[in-house]
Amino acid sequence: MKKTAFTICAKNYIGLAQTLEASIKKFDPDVQFYIFVADEFTGDEKIEPLPANVIIAKEKLDIPIDQWYQMAFKYDLTEFCTSIKPSCFKYIFQETESDACIYFDPDILTFSNLDVIYDQFSTYSIVLTPHITTIETNYTGSLNERNLLFSGMFNLGFIGLKNDDIGLKLINWWAERLKDRCYQNMMENYFTDQKWMDFIPSFFPTQTLISDNLGLNLAPWNFYEREIIQKDGQLFVKNRIVKSDALYTLTFVHFSGFNYSSLLSGEVIQGNIKSLDIAQDLEIIFSRYTKRLMESEMSSYIKLNYTYKYFSNGVGISMVYRKLFRRLLEDGKIKENPFLSNGTLYHSLKENGVLSEKTVSSDKVSVGNVADVEGKTIKINKFLNLAFKILGPQRFFQLARLMRLYSKIENHIYLIDKSYLKSFKIWN
Repeated sequence: MKKTAFTICAKNYIGLAQTLEASIKKFDPDVQFYIFVADEFTGDEKIEPLPANVIIAKEKLDIPIDQWYQMAFKYDLTEFCTSIKPSCFKYIFQETESDACIYFDPDILTFSNLDVIYDQFSTYSIVLTPHITTIETNYTGSLNERNLLFSGMFNLGFIGLKNDDIGLKLINWWAERLKDRCYQNMMENYFTDQKWMDFIPSFFPTQTLISDNLGLNLAPWNFYEREIIQKDGQLFVKNRIVKSDALYTLTFVHFSGFNYSSLLSGEVIQGNIKSLDIAQDLEIIFSRYTKRLMESEMSSYIKLNYTYKYFSNGVGISMVYRKLFRRLLEDGKIKENPFLSNGTLYHSLKENGVLSEKTVSSDKVSVGNVADVEGKTIKINKFLNLAFKILGPQRFFQLARLMRLYSKIENHIYLIDKSYLKSFKIWN
C-alpha cells in the first residue's frame, strides 16, 4: 500500500507541522508526508528554501484564483485552512496515486506507527474518530455537552480516506459545501469543515469506520475518559470511566488549544477549555511534546504574519469586514478581489466610517475578554428594563427576538451599502 499523510497550516506554523512530520517519520519512514501552506511568503520575508514536501497551496490546488481570494477573505485563518482540506486530499490522490491518505492537524504528535489506521483501509473507505466514546448518565467531561453538540460528533483534526470511488465521492461533496459554508457559527449550525461529517455514517454506513480505539486522537475533550498507562517502555491508553483491562496503544495525541510558547516554558495553558483537568498520568505526553517543540524549527517561522490578515496596503482586516464581504458576495453584489485597497469593498468600508486603519489584533468578543463585563451587563439590564416599561411585554420580547438576528454582523450590511436601506432581507 502506498501511504500518505498531510497537514495544513499558515506559514507561521510550518515548524509545528514539521514537528508532526518528524514524529510520523520516526515510526513510519515509508509514509509520504506533505505540508500544505494556506498563505504565501512576501518579498520581505527572509526564509530558507522550503523542503520539497512543503507546498504553497494556492500554486497547486485546483481552486480558481477568484474563488481562492473570496474564500481567503470571507473565512478567518482556521476556517480557511479547513476549507481547502478536501482539495488537498484530491491533489494527493491525483498527483501521488496514493492508496490511502490521512489528514492530521498540525498540533498533533504521533507516539507509534500508523498501521492501526492504514490497515483499516482493507475494509473501509473512511475512518473517523468521535470526540468521546463513553456514555455517562451524569457526564463528567470538562467540555460541556452543548459544545460537543455544536462542534459535531467527530473531530476532524484527523480523518483517513481511501483512494476509491467512496473516498472521491465524499471529497467532491465536502469540497462543494466548504466553498461557501465553512464558518464557525453557532446560529447557523456550522463548525468549519467538521460538522459536515455528521452526515457520513448515514451516507456510507458500511464503508465508514467510527473507531472506538482510545489510542487514536487523545485530546483535551476526552482526557477525562482516557488514562495513560506505561508498560514495558510503551504508552497505552485505558478507559478511566469503565472498569476494563483493555489497553490500546497510544497512536497520536491532539494538543488542541494549548499555548505552544507556554509549553516551551514548561507551563501547560489550555485556551479552549478553561476548566480542563489534566491528570498526573498525562504529564508524560506533555513532557515529550515540549521536548519535540524545543528541538523543532518553530522559531524560524512563528513570528511570520498571516498573509490574508491585511489589505494590499497593509491595513488590517477584521472579522467585521470579512462578514460584511460575505453578505455582499452571497447577495451577488461584489465579484472583485476583496483584498485590493483600491477596490469596491475597501472604498465602501472607508467612505462609510466602518474601516479602522489601526492594527487588528483580535476582535472576537467573549465574556472572558471584555473589561468589566459585570458592570456593562448591569447598565444594559437597566436600559432594557426601561425599554420594557415603555414598550410593554409583547412588543419588548418581539424586539428582543429581532435583535438576536442583529447580533449577526452580516445583517448590518446597510452600513456600507445604502441600497439595503430601501429593500432589506434579514439573514437568520
